[in-house]
Amino acid sequence: MIDTLDLRMGDVIRMARKHPCGGDQWEVTRIGADIGLRCTTCDRRVLMERVTLRKRAKEYVSRGAPLDPEIERALFGDPPDAGEGREGLR
Repeated sequence: MIDTLDLRMGDVIRMARKHPCGGDQWEVTRIGADIGLRCTTCDRRVLMERVTLRKRAKEYVSRGAPLDPEIERALFGDPPDAGEGREGLR
């Protein structure tokens, strides 16, 4: 099972079941309320709800390019620093 909130454009995902063409790898082509996927074997395109994708996806085969760091900070907040806040504990 994968985290559907951490999807990136260009991610390649292995699904639990094979597509009728025999392929089990899908590339993420659209991110929104529904996720757009393209079969890497036959180029068939489908839209899948996030909940359904989370149940059917097995693992990431490869990851797409990360978001711009400014956008990631806006979406997920600043990552906590390891040394921050330790000065006051002495």
